Amino acid sequence: MDHLLHHEIDVTVVAARPWGLEVVSGRGARGFIDTTKSPAWPSGAHQDLVGATLRAVVIDDQRDPVRLSTLDADMRIALEKRGRSS
Repeated sequence: MDHLLHHEIDVTVVAARPWGLEVVSGRGARGFIDTTKSPAWPSGAHQDLVGATLRAVVIDDQRDPVRLSTLDADMRIALEKRGRSS
């Protein structure tokens, strides 16, 4: 499995939708970044991110595709959670 809950991963944006970004990891695993978890929120400039590489954190590994976030707040929460589980 490429995406583990609370872990950070580099992903490339492959498509922009009105509801968020479709992304893929270097190993080809798919993911999704909801509009409110994207770096383009609230401006809505999602199309400008197609082809960009983003650092994201896995916030839901039970969905297909997994859900990710690029928000600093979610990164800090994940770091804290990883620290507890180490």
